[in-house]
Amino acid sequence: MISVIVTASDDAEALARLLTALVPAAAEGLVREVAVVGARGLAAEVAEDAGADRYEAFGAAFERARGPWVVGLPLAAALAPDWMAEIADHMRRAPNEPARLTARGFSLRAPEGWLVPKRLAPSAVVVEQDLQALARRGRRLRVLALAGGMQRNRRGDGGRR
Repeated sequence: MISVIVTASDDAEALARLLTALVPAAAEGLVREVAVVGARGLAAEVAEDAGADRYEAFGAAFERARGPWVVGLPLAAALAPDWMAEIADHMRRAPNEPARLTARGFSLRAPEGWLVPKRLAPSAVVVEQDLQALARRGRRLRVLALAGGMQRNRRGDGGRR
């Protein structure tokens, strides 16, 4: 159903963590394929070992994505436990609406991702920033976890009272 595009670097551990988190979704048929853009060094080896397609440019990864929906995830993304259900529910309820993937809790530096129906891409020559802007017009799905597992609310106490 969805093609996932991960923007990587040379951080093999972060890439391995994220790709491992995607395995259950692939097993259940939610994730059709994973593309890794810009992986270098050991991260490139991790992508190959995981069976992900590797690309140097984002546009090529997006163009070759076969799923009707495309998800973009930053390398630092950590997925919340119920992220698969949230994504599947959104695709079912709003089949033409992009979504911004954000962290639960409050953080000014939390990474964000996006979910976009591929047919809504603005042109054949798409860049990631176009899809981020498109996703900002849609609903916000809180499917990412804050780094380190600590969820902070606006009071900064992690929800404890």
